[in-house]
Amino acid sequence: MGKKVLIGVGVIIVLLLVIVWQVGSNLDKIVAGVIEDVGSDVLKTSVSVSGVEIDLKGAKAGIAGMTIANPKGYSRANLFELEGISVDLDIKTVTQDVLVIKAIYIQNPKILFEGNASGGSNMQTLLDNIESGASDGDVAASGEAMKMIIDRFEFSGGLVKASSEMKPGEVMDIKLPAIKISGIGRAQGGVTADVVAQKIGKELVSEIISAAAKAGVNKALEEKKKGLLDKLKGD
Repeated sequence: MGKKVLIGVGVIIVLLLVIVWQVGSNLDKIVAGVIEDVGSDVLKTSVSVSGVEIDLKGAKAGIAGMTIANPKGYSRANLFELEGISVDLDIKTVTQDVLVIKAIYIQNPKILFEGNASGGSNMQTLLDNIESGASDGDVAASGEAMKMIIDRFEFSGGLVKASSEMKPGEVMDIKLPAIKISGIGRAQGGVTADVVAQKIGKELVSEIISAAAKAGVNKALEEKKKGLLDKLKGD
């Protein structure tokens, strides 16, 4: 399998879906532990959650109070904070070869964007961390690549607090447009977790970088945007 580059939220979502698919008991605690341990390992920064709820009978899953710490070299504030991620499952597919997710909803996330004088940023550093050694979060214990379909993904109400060393002391609040993606993996009959994460990650990173660049946070950002998105494509 080629190089896999997974970005922040994409990694966490994929971990949730994979674990929901594999584990049938003590689900809440297991999912929380895996998200924190594997997420922190992949991102090379601390990931924590305040609670996880899995309701297989109700065909729903969720994460509450998730945070991703800023990478080393930046402020102590969190790079990403959200109140919750909710997932609607097609319960009939939980034990089948392809897991079908009816919908994933992420609402009102808070994102911190910190740019530096050379045109880099905490987002760039996070991508570099992931690229340097992502875990195989999309492979089952048997070694077989797992597949899934996501019929609907919605990311809304995102607020970015953006700053740059080029403009000391200035912080901008930038509202992200809603991001909606339909039919991930549907045409292919299911895709592996790295494909899911790359698709979602590309959309999220594109919006965050574009929003920061358009707001004038860092003049070098627009030039670096193409390179950032190219990283998400993998080999």
